[in-house]
Amino acid sequence: MSANRRTIQAQPLSAEQFAPFGSVIEVGDKTGRLVNQGRAQRIGGTRDLAHAAGTKPVIDLYRVAKSELPFTVDCLERHPLSCQIFTPMRCSRYLVIVAPADPAGKPDTSHALAFIGTATQAICYGAGVWHAPMIALDDTAVMTMTMWETGDARDCEEFWLAPDHGLTIQA
Repeated sequence: MSANRRTIQAQPLSAEQFAPFGSVIEVGDKTGRLVNQGRAQRIGGTRDLAHAAGTKPVIDLYRVAKSELPFTVDCLERHPLSCQIFTPMRCSRYLVIVAPADPAGKPDTSHALAFIGTATQAICYGAGVWHAPMIALDDTAVMTMTMWETGDARDCEEFWLAPDHGLTIQA
């Protein structure tokens, strides 16, 4: 491994640690208000569904191939015009890798974080947050992806890390 590659120990996904990058949507031990004639509880998720004018809502399905740990990250992406939500439909565990932007707007991998999400946790990346593409652990995952798009190249920016400056994620 190159001396400049950074190794990150993935932590369990928690709302508190993920908050600078977006939100974790999970039931946990929360209670909500009764709806549907008392047959269901509506439990608050996220209300910050930021998106730019001129974008349209999109809901797609992702089938994510299983990956192994340690995992090497060579590319990060962001969606400057919209938040992006991933909700597990069939999933065991998945990696969530985020990095703040540096003053030039590029990902600051020296402050990148890695989390392990579970089948009961959805995530909402804030608009413009640098993150790795979806990474399923244990088995192939199926997730819904929700965001707002223009349909052109402005929807997604990719940043390829220099070969000797990538990230390695361990559990």
